[in-house]
Order: sequence, then structure tokens, then C-alpha cells
Amino acid sequence: MIRQEEVVEDVKSGQEVAKQSGQASQSRFHVDYWKVRLYRKTFTRDGVRSEVPEWSVRLQHLGRREAFALGSTNAQVASAKAKQIATFLDANGWESTLAKFKPGMTPKVEVCSLGEFLADVAMRSHLKPITIRRYAVKLRKIISDVTKADAGAKGKAKRSKYDYVNGGLKAWLAKVDSQSLDVLTPEVITTWRNEYVARAGADPIKRKSAERSAASYMRGARSLFTADVLATLKVKLLGNPFSGVKLKDPGPQRYRSEVSAEWLLACAQSELRIEHPQQFLALFLCLWAGLRRKEADLLMWDQVDFQKGQIQIRRTIYFEPKTEESQRVVDLPDEALNVLRLFRKESKSEFLLEGSDPNPAATYEYYRCDSTWRDLHQWLRGKGILQKKAIHSLRKESGSLIASAHGIEAARQHLGHRDIRTTSSHYVDKKKRIEVHLPLGNWPDNATVVSSYGFGAAKL
Repeated sequence: MIRQEEVVEDVKSGQEVAKQSGQASQSRFHVDYWKVRLYRKTFTRDGVRSEVPEWSVRLQHLGRREAFALGSTNAQVASAKAKQIATFLDANGWESTLAKFKPGMTPKVEVCSLGEFLADVAMRSHLKPITIRRYAVKLRKIISDVTKADAGAKGKAKRSKYDYVNGGLKAWLAKVDSQSLDVLTPEVITTWRNEYVARAGADPIKRKSAERSAASYMRGARSLFTADVLATLKVKLLGNPFSGVKLKDPGPQRYRSEVSAEWLLACAQSELRIEHPQQFLALFLCLWAGLRRKEADLLMWDQVDFQKGQIQIRRTIYFEPKTEESQRVVDLPDEALNVLRLFRKESKSEFLLEGSDPNPAATYEYYRCDSTWRDLHQWLRGKGILQKKAIHSLRKESGSLIASAHGIEAARQHLGHRDIRTTSSHYVDKKKRIEVHLPLGNWPDNATVVSSYGFGAAKL
């Protein structure tokens, strides 16, 4: 039995270790790279120098060097373990690597709970309350799945987490927010994503939808762990759990027009203009001016310039633009201005749309004209717009019409996007036919086509 005080490790320099058996030309992510970097520790007992049979390796990262016992006398197995540790170290840093591969060296750190983390983000970060709330929803989704917070719940019990009246939502939030953030690691997050997508099955449409949803959850949750946010926090963390996580791009979800804008406006004039004027005006602002729902909901009459024929989307005491690029001027034709003049004569409010008082301090999606938007959503569904965000499709339709008439850059300005790729990928549908015209010469009606495979002829 070897006593600890009798063992003296032979400490070699990194250069000496690297010189063993010559330098390998392979990448550090190849097993053979680590074969020439293995060494065996030695010890001295009773004046006799002996060698440990198991292989070890020294790793250096960010100015720090540590030795790792690889637990195998087989060089191939030991090299694979060395590569695994080095890859993990690159992605996660020293603290997580030591905790995983040398747990005896690292005392367990008490990591904050999800609720403590979110409270600290709200108190110290630069993020807006409504932004934190959106990201928190996505982070809670991942953690609740990982910890199986809903395991065993069925039917009414499973739906109780949405019950904000009788305390179901409050109980569910308390359960999820009590989870320690050490449940999240890059490997756990990647596994969660793969399992989330796998549950969609083999149906290509459902699978693509699941890929987009998983990417959305991960992007939102990851935004709470950016360097500028983490730098302000006081709670205890093991670093960024999303570090090294590859976020697969599911590709753009391109807009496909479901109805004719001209037909839809004609239906609105005949069905909404007299009976439901507020729904008509809401549709008008989103379809003709391309406004976001929040922009239309809080649009004030002093933002409409009847002389210049423009709507000014800008910051007000009630409204904060989504981005700086969202502040823009929307041009309107005379016929559109005439519609607004009629509503201006009848209005007794500072806002174009009638509704409740504004609530700029709300940390959820608050709309003054919520009932108007809900009724309009149902009306649009009845007209064949089946997209989940039927009202938002009006804005996309508006952008498509501008792009068709004036080009994609004009559509970007009209919609107030920061990046033209957003406009092109998500907001514009093709409105004009693009055809290839080639001369066919004399091609008679009902021509007979002879198969090149010798199976006879076919009539066209």
C-alpha cells in the first residue's frame, strides 16, 4: 500500500511531454495527436523510483496547466480519453472540466436557482422587463423539460400550469424557479434539443416546425447569458451553460400569401367598415401601412401628417420602438388619407384606435385594443388566413406589395427592419410571375409526343 507522503510525482515540463516520440501532425481533435503526449507518473518509495502503469496527460488552457489521470494502461483508450477532456475543456473552461474529470479537486459550488438568477438579471442587467419575461419563458421551458417538472401529470393536472386564476401557474413557476442552474450544461442543452425535435417524428412539416421552435427557445434562453449580462450579476454561476452549444439554423420560414390583398380589403369594406369600424381601421393600418400590432395599437393622431401624406412611427411617452430602425416614415396615397380623415372626424381620443388606457410599464404583451385585435383575428381566419399570427400576415402582405412595386430595399424601409435579410427571408412573397420564354417553333395543338424509351406515343 503506497502512502500519500511517500509518493513524489515526477513533474515534467510541457515541452518535455510534447517531445515524447516526436511531434504528431494531426489536429488536437484527433486521437493520434494525444498518443505522443501521454506519460506515466512516477513515484519514489524507500529510495526506489517506480512508474504508475496507467497513462496521464497534461493540458494547458488560458495560462493554467493541470494533469489528468486517464485510468487506462492502453494507449489508444487513454488517447481517446485525453481528447475527450481537451474538447470539453475548450468548450466549458477549467471549473466545469475539473468538476467533471477531477471531482475530488473541486469543492461543489452552490449554484443559484433559476428564480434567483432571473431576479438578479431583472435587478442588474440592461434588458427591458418585457424582454426578460420573453426570454424567461423560453429558459423555463428548457429547464422544466430537463428536470421533468411535468412528469406524470396528465389531463387537467398537466394543464394546471396555465391556470393563473386558481394558483396553478404560480405553483408551477415556484417549482421550476427552485431548480438549480447547475442542471444546465452544453451537453444537456444539446440533448434537450435533439429529443425535442425527435418527438416530432418523421413528418417533414412537423419536424421542421419543431426545429424552428427549438432554435427559438435556445436563442431566447441564451440571450440571458450574454457576456454583458453575466458581467453585471452577483449570483453564483458555473459560467455560461450555452457556451459551445451549436445552434442549428432551421432556415427561414418564408411568407406565403394565402389571399389577395385587394379581395381582402374589399371584403373588409363591405363587412367591417360600417358594422365594425375599429376592426376595419386596425386592418387598414396593418395592411396598408404595414404596421406592427403594437405600433398600430399605440399610434396617435399627432403622428399622422395629412399634409405630407405620412405616418411617423417614433418613440412616444406610451410607445417604445422595437429597434431604432423601427422609427420610420410610412408614405400613404390619397385614398388612404381620405379613409383616415373620416376616422379623424369621428374620433375623440388621442389614439387612432379606441381602447383602454395605455400601460407602458407592462411586462407582458399588453394591448389597449385587445378585444378589437381578437375579433379581427377571428375575421381573418374566416377569410382563409390560417397562419398562427393572422394579423401579422397583413404586415407581411403589405411588405410583399411594396417589394413587388418598388424593390426589396423599399420594403425593408417600409417595414422598419434593421437587416434586409429579415425582409427577404420572412416578410416578402412573390407577387409577379417570373417565366422562362423559349421559342418552340410551330407546335400544333394535340401534338403527338413519341417516347424516347420506345413505349409508344402520347397525345398532349
